[in-house]
Amino acid sequence: MRKQPALSSPEAALSRVLDALEQELIDASNEEILQVAKDLGMNPMMKGSAAFMGLKYPGTARFSDFFDLEELQQIRAEMRRVASTKRAALPKR
Repeated sequence: MRKQPALSSPEAALSRVLDALEQELIDASNEEILQVAKDLGMNPMMKGSAAFMGLKYPGTARFSDFFDLEELQQIRAEMRRVASTKRAALPKR
């Protein structure tokens, strides 16, 4: 009996799609990119166009872009628990 293939996470699948699109975008000419932007209803010639958001002007990085907030909350809760346990073990003044 064959092993069932491992299912990949949605994040891994998205990463593979973006990696494939990355090379396509690198290889595309400026004319092709402008045409696709127009097909999407964007006007890249307009000042502040969404077509260049994050490209022309850097986007604002969020904490959640770099860290898993749920995991961070679990770590903080564990740190509070350990700190309260240590405080309880200290002799009373």
